[in-house]
Amino acid sequence: AILHTTNLYPTPAHLVRLGAMQQMHEAFPDHVFGLSDHTVSNHACYAAVALGASILERHFTDHMNRTGPDIINSMDAQATKELIEGSKLIWEMRGGVKEPAVEEQVTIDFAFATVCTIKDIAQGEKFTKENIWVKRPGTGEILADKFEDILGKTARVDIAIDQQLKLENVE
Repeated sequence: AILHTTNLYPTPAHLVRLGAMQQMHEAFPDHVFGLSDHTVSNHACYAAVALGASILERHFTDHMNRTGPDIINSMDAQATKELIEGSKLIWEMRGGVKEPAVEEQVTIDFAFATVCTIKDIAQGEKFTKENIWVKRPGTGEILADKFEDILGKTARVDIAIDQQLKLENVE
């Protein structure tokens, strides 16, 4: 494993240099990489995990009231527990691509809007801002981003108020 460190006790945030950790990983891409941290909190370790680190090192003490040059940048049992739990969560959060997750569909259906009638519309009547608008839920055929495309087109059939507009109803 390759670990980046700043050998300063404690290390101030501006000297952590997580970019150096990434440079080491780029130079040795087949090696496990991580951070040997000498800051006074778990924040640098969390950031390292978010950047791909899979190994972390921090000093440990049984209580923070001890004396010594590295106690200030050590962690006690509670901070260790938080580091382990937080790192696992952050590791799970990494990766992914920018597209809706399958599990988001229920929220998408609720949060997105569909083009709906806000007045009764007669067959042959043009769609205008006075007779259609976008409303939740987004479960209809014509989502809100197509609202402008519908304006000026005509209704193929009579459509009652508060109905989600269907493509088959638009000429």
